Amino acid sequence: MKRLLARQTRPVSIAHLQLQLDTFRDYYNQHRPHLALGGSSPLAAFNARLKAKPDPAQTPTHYRVRKDKVDRFGRVTLRYLGRLHHIGVGLAYKNRSVRLLVAGVHVRVVTDEGSLLRQLTLDPSRDYQPLGGRKLFHDVVRQASTMS
Repeated sequence: MKRLLARQTRPVSIAHLQLQLDTFRDYYNQHRPHLALGGSSPLAAFNARLKAKPDPAQTPTHYRVRKDKVDRFGRVTLRYLGRLHHIGVGLAYKNRSVRLLVAGVHVRVVTDEGSLLRQLTLDPSRDYQPLGGRKLFHDVVRQASTMS
């Protein structure tokens, strides 16, 4: 690098010196043939090796917590992928403050005290989420207490 800089015109500013250094770095790493690498450039040798990469099939999950209030019809509304989706919780919880725990398409509706009201996998093609497979927390507790 010192020999190359000695052959260059003397830089008139820091920006000019940086340009000369960047040009040298580009040549040294990307174009210069290297004997130990069989005449290929360091960049070609670097790209020829297998690299560990993240699995493209795994998309990162988006997590969020949202405070909401159950409306007078017993539903909460959640925006997902630019659309509003209505999640039924039950008329027993109308006007109650809840939190929505969202992890991708998986949604949990819990009270401020932490009781699970509803857990579901969001169907992005439907505005109103079906109640099928709904497990209310107090129903699960009631079923468990009758079993013992």
